[in-house]
Amino acid sequence: MINNNIVIIVAAGKGLRMGANIKKQYLCLQGIPILAHTVMAFDNCEDIDEIIIVLPENNKQYCQKHVINPFKFTKTIHLAQGGKTRQDSVYQGLQLAQTLINPVKENIVIVHDGVRPFVDYNIIKNCINSAVKFGACIPAIKITDTIKQVNSDSFIYKTINRSALYSAQTPQAFKLKFILSAFEYAVRTDFLGTDDASIIENFGHSVYIIQGSKLNIKITTPEDLILGKYLLTLKDSSSLARLKSDKLAIV
Repeated sequence: MINNNIVIIVAAGKGLRMGANIKKQYLCLQGIPILAHTVMAFDNCEDIDEIIIVLPENNKQYCQKHVINPFKFTKTIHLAQGGKTRQDSVYQGLQLAQTLINPVKENIVIVHDGVRPFVDYNIIKNCINSAVKFGACIPAIKITDTIKQVNSDSFIYKTINRSALYSAQTPQAFKLKFILSAFEYAVRTDFLGTDDASIIENFGHSVYIIQGSKLNIKITTPEDLILGKYLLTLKDSSSLARLKSDKLAIV
């Protein structure tokens, strides 16, 4: 069965940890908003059919002007308003995705952080393929640092065995019918998860893990922004060749 793959890019956060005067998803890397870089990664991916961007309240016009209009995106982009929490925002995106389903295809939804602009094609493709096979899949990287549990007085309580510990990333891919049922169950039971996979886990469904990448960073702090600027210099300049013009939005 051929898939109908819809990505939900979650960009509804306030970005308080960044300490900037604008939301972190609109900060620029080489003159291009971080969110535009992220959208570009999925727009360039042949396995993605449609794109949903979930935004803060009253941000649709701003996003259209500064993130979407300046670039030659080829896929249909839908804008949705987020909620009070990330979980609420994803749920808003899922409800929109439900209106875009193809009844004769396997509908897969991919949820991705708007401020992870360095996701690569192989991770997206592998997540989708594994979601088709297992129902739910996320990328993750094995933790290599020593992990300490600390008490309220900032003293080490114990050292955690890291042999089975992984750090979860996005994109996280699911069969749409599974993730919708899991979110509806979370609403009924007042469950608040830390990521979308935890919503599936709470619903009693297993989640498959594939290898993520340490380069697939989430830009949330000023230090991350510095690293992001460096990583962008390492990318092939041809990845920016699809820009509409040199007159980019300065935000």
